[in-house]
Amino acid sequence: MKVAIIGAGAMGRWFADFAKKNLGEVVVADINTATANKVASELGITAKPVEGAVVEAEIILVCVPISKTPEVVKSVAERAQKGALVADAASVKSEAVETMQNLKVDVELVSIHPLFGPGVREIRGKDFVVVPVKPGKRYAKLKGLLTELGASVTEMDAEKHDRVMAVIQCMTHFILLAYLHSLKSLKGFKFARKLRTPMFARLMELAKSVLAGNPELYGELQVHNRYARMVRSCLLEACRSLDVAFSAGNSKSAKVIFRGALLPFGTDEIKRAYEELYKQFEGGTT
Repeated sequence: MKVAIIGAGAMGRWFADFAKKNLGEVVVADINTATANKVASELGITAKPVEGAVVEAEIILVCVPISKTPEVVKSVAERAQKGALVADAASVKSEAVETMQNLKVDVELVSIHPLFGPGVREIRGKDFVVVPVKPGKRYAKLKGLLTELGASVTEMDAEKHDRVMAVIQCMTHFILLAYLHSLKSLKGFKFARKLRTPMFARLMELAKSVLAGNPELYGELQVHNRYARMVRSCLLEACRSLDVAFSAGNSKSAKVIFRGALLPFGTDEIKRAYEELYKQFEGGTT
């Protein structure tokens, strides 16, 4: 099977490597030809201009920034051969899916979101969310391969995807970015790094891992997911409410939060999380 990866960034490179190992002949294309050539050389695949890569491919995966995804999807879908599968891997789906729905082309169209970054070494146990716009036999084959390799594929519509990702991604990233931004202005941070509690150590590791990612992606997630502002507002209101309570000397606010937060989790799950915290703190393996 011939596969074209459009976009040779970190995630495009990951998918190119995955496609080479599991799907067949792979071509990579990027607006920056030097980047495409470098990735192609490292992976032992071919680099071509977008037009040349698209016209021969049976599967086309668009791995470009969120803001560019709709226009690139439209461009490649209009050039693709009849029956080809055209997909994107953007983390926000509404605009890309709307573009797909308005296309008058004879190709399969799905929007795929891998819930991991390019640091993943295998997909067993990993999650993919898919918005099937116009699925067909090629998508069915790809879905079957992902499942066979141990991944979980969950299908949903674009609105539900973006609502869920506003919590899973936008809120999580916002918390960590705000934490990092706050630490910068605190005078005791340098000394604090010499001391550790299990929770501080774990949170610092999470915060540092954010810095290994793509800042443009984190920014685009907040801007292009229409539900991101809603979850940020919810988080900020919770912070404000807690600050008011603690500033007024109401220490029982923590107990109220505990009662409400315990409901979705069982006692065993909470116990496992606590044990895992200390296992990592003491250098154990997971």
